[in-house]
Amino acid sequence: MKLETIKSFILIFLIGTSLLLTFGMWNYKPSIELLSDAKPEDFSLNGTEESIRTLIEPRQIVFQVLNQHYGFKNPVEQSDFFKEIQQWELYNFELEKIEDNNRAHDVEITFPTPLPMELLDNIFTFQVNNLELPIWSFDKVYLTLDKELRVIRVEFPSIDGRDKAVAVIQDRKNYEELASYLEKQDLRKLSVFKNGNDRSIYIPEGPIKLTRQTKTFSKINPNNLVDVLFSDPSIVRQSNYTNLGTTYFTDSSQMSVTQDEARIEYISPGSINENQEPLFAEDLLNKSISDINSYQGWTETFKLMDINTNENVIRYQMYYSGYPVFSPLSIMEQRWGQRLIEYNRPLFRSNNSLSDNEVTLPSSDEILDYLKQNYKLEDINDIQIGYQLNYEKDENIIVYEPSWFIQQQINKEWIPINPKENEK
Repeated sequence: MKLETIKSFILIFLIGTSLLLTFGMWNYKPSIELLSDAKPEDFSLNGTEESIRTLIEPRQIVFQVLNQHYGFKNPVEQSDFFKEIQQWELYNFELEKIEDNNRAHDVEITFPTPLPMELLDNIFTFQVNNLELPIWSFDKVYLTLDKELRVIRVEFPSIDGRDKAVAVIQDRKNYEELASYLEKQDLRKLSVFKNGNDRSIYIPEGPIKLTRQTKTFSKINPNNLVDVLFSDPSIVRQSNYTNLGTTYFTDSSQMSVTQDEARIEYISPGSINENQEPLFAEDLLNKSISDINSYQGWTETFKLMDINTNENVIRYQMYYSGYPVFSPLSIMEQRWGQRLIEYNRPLFRSNNSLSDNEVTLPSSDEILDYLKQNYKLEDINDIQIGYQLNYEKDENIIVYEPSWFIQQQINKEWIPINPKENEK
């Protein structure tokens, strides 16, 4: 065969190969899908709607009687009592300087995060409207019975200990009701622990019996949240990654679903470049609550955990049977500017109970002894009883495991502790 003929065959082969590759590239479809569903008018996750008043609850209510401390045996009872206090009408609201930080009080109400005073009339009921509220924050409320005038004196001290707001509850029925609680009817005695900031932490004495609960769960379809979070769902693309999960995205926003399909993380980078002035706490809360209410997104019981007006970040914590749930899957978090910038939330809803087993937690004495032996007490910020959430995707169950938890000063993270496990 002549050399020219061989060259011709090679040239034809190369041209054919090139045409096949070009055709293949034109027809190649990567694992990216275009979602075409339009955003519905009345979309819902079938949760509940909440308000500032329903989302803000105390971490603890402590009754002080003859230098002893008492609390509710059941956190649901504490929640019900606080709802009653919220209905009591407050009179004679005034601002004062704090002169004595060691003054005794009958009741101490502690919130999980400092609350700006601008939220006060959203939480409590005042006899007058349009209060002139200061700019400082509080995380405690004190109630004191005035036995001579038979009224309840209320104090809202600033977190820096310099200022306070005062008011009076004049209704005699409210006075008698609070007095009856101070007679220690069906209350639990509390031990006192001083944390690293010399703040008193009250923990329940005696045996604590809670239920280890196993429940089924249903998944929230992430496509439904695409309809909520993207202004035009029809241009949203979907990409699936074997080891990372699924990502929904446009040129300006992205929503990632974790590999176990338990959580979404949404971010709109384009909104970050907008003018990000700090929002007032009331505005931040109203934006966040209104947004989640618009699609009934409170699919579990959530309470306000933290509000940061410097960064416009707000966090809500899941609760179960009145106790806080500690897990990355139990937090709902939003960051706002003029629009929603970031949003992280769980993608499941608890359903039917499969089993429940009573668990007796270690006593407060055992916990304190364990902490003294294994931690520097000055490094401990807080101690609580709560539930650890275990999410088991393959078995389609979630387990609420009761436990003691400590929060360390250095990272503010909550970790479960169990002295009995270390003895095994």
